[in-house]
Amino acid sequence: ACHLGCQEHVREPETPPSFAPQSPHLLVFTDPHTLATHNTPENVNAACARCHVGNRPTYAGGMSTWNSTEYTDAMRGGCYSQLSCIHCHDPHQATGLTWPKTPEQDDASCLSCHRQYGQPDFRLQHTHHPAGSAGDRCMNCHMPRINEGMQDVVRTHTIFSPTQPDMIHANHPNACNLCHLERNILWTLRYLRDWYGREYAAELVTQNYPDLEQPVGLSWLQHPFESTRLVAAEAMSRQNSRWALRSLVELLDDPFLLNRQFTQQSVERLLNLELDEAVGYWYYMTASERLEPLAELKRRLAELETAAGAK
Repeated sequence: ACHLGCQEHVREPETPPSFAPQSPHLLVFTDPHTLATHNTPENVNAACARCHVGNRPTYAGGMSTWNSTEYTDAMRGGCYSQLSCIHCHDPHQATGLTWPKTPEQDDASCLSCHRQYGQPDFRLQHTHHPAGSAGDRCMNCHMPRINEGMQDVVRTHTIFSPTQPDMIHANHPNACNLCHLERNILWTLRYLRDWYGREYAAELVTQNYPDLEQPVGLSWLQHPFESTRLVAAEAMSRQNSRWALRSLVELLDDPFLLNRQFTQQSVERLLNLELDEAVGYWYYMTASERLEPLAELKRRLAELETAAGAK
């Protein structure tokens, strides 16, 4: 599927597989002496693209909201004129349930080309975050987790800047507030202006952020675009945002089943309990079936808040 047939390579591993189309029923209109048959970025990416392309709903910035179209997304962003899929992925080894590389290894993938950011002082001027912190990691800012996967929200393959105006203007997930869910958009805009000199259209910001003083994370939980709500629900648990539990629980009644599924996972992580055992809730229940479990969950949350206040 990847090499268009490579029996010679299977028989003798030292013989590299060819990326050339080959069949007795196929005529290739290319000079065989100039046809690149080895693992050039174009050949590798073309092999991956046979499966990892397609159309998906998109965010305002053009990147897909859910996965399996990684090649399509990659071509919409930066770096892909020289980058190949195997720069980050081992094509002969399954990724597994979790991403196997460390943050340092992920950074190394980016720094292999962007070597100037290997210098600590230069990197600090670029990221404005301490070395080794979440805000110092290349992919957290340029490939944030906004792509719905099978059981996790994973990184987009569209490499883009956190200052991207379309995402900011539409109140779609931005890299800054995915870490700083509790901050409002005015806080975010101030840092993007002071650090990177970026200005944004005030009328669009006012239009899409009904309450400029509200934490952006809460505005995402209430956003009309269902994918923004899903990403926010997952980010709340990743950032241990117990302060947002009351608003997050409301998403357990979201009209979209997948949003309820990801919200159930997040609420369970934040409360360290199984909702089915605790209150009899499952995300696939009908609206009427969810009424009683959600009422019981909200009652318990109120008791926890009261007990915490008494302390």
